Amino acid sequence: EMRRRSCAPTGVSFNTLMRGFFREGRYKEGLKVAYEMLQLGAGLSVASMEILIGGLCRGGEALKAAEVFAEFLVDAVVPEGFDCLDLVESLCHVGRVDKAVEIVELVLERNRACCLSVPAGVTVLECLMKAGKLDDVCRLMGRMVGEGIVPDTISCNCIIESFCEAGMISDANRLRILTKEKGFAADAATYSMLVQGFGRQGRVKEGMCMLQTFFGHMEASNCKTSHSLCLEFMCRDFGGT
Repeated sequence: EMRRRSCAPTGVSFNTLMRGFFREGRYKEGLKVAYEMLQLGAGLSVASMEILIGGLCRGGEALKAAEVFAEFLVDAVVPEGFDCLDLVESLCHVGRVDKAVEIVELVLERNRACCLSVPAGVTVLECLMKAGKLDDVCRLMGRMVGEGIVPDTISCNCIIESFCEAGMISDANRLRILTKEKGFAADAATYSMLVQGFGRQGRVKEGMCMLQTFFGHMEASNCKTSHSLCLEFMCRDFGGT
């Protein structure tokens, strides 16, 4: 009707129409609106992408949403500022962690880290950890951190703990060093897990070196606590060495 009256539809008009289709479960028609926006040169805004991807995911079409997002990302029509959190959460929820990993890797490959928030990245890493795929966690987290996407302290410690418990202490320490370069500040819990990990493997020198690093990062006001932890770790993990 707007075309018949020579009125150019706006982004708001398209978004309203697309949202209406998704609310009624008419996903194909909602998707058609998105393609029409691109064909007419209207482009997709962050709101448009949220309506599109969110509508598909809420409608149980997470795989279709992933397909569309990947297509739009390759075609460079995904607007800066769109976060793929809802998409990766939906994929993980339906058990398609592999597809969620593909989405994250594609975002990084296309240098669109702006579309991957820390919560989105952490969601995928946590799902991989639950599946016991620690090698994939190490690889993917390394790529994420390289792009400046650094998990928060609690998430980093959970990942490091999983590595230590699996005997992958060297990988855990490499992640600590890598994230440190991007702003992660290891705390007492971080060093505790690493020292204990080295201790369980009988790697006394590396454990002691980690303790020295721990001392170097503690503020003067925490010296008493630091020394107490040191003695505790030495007695428990190194037999009083």
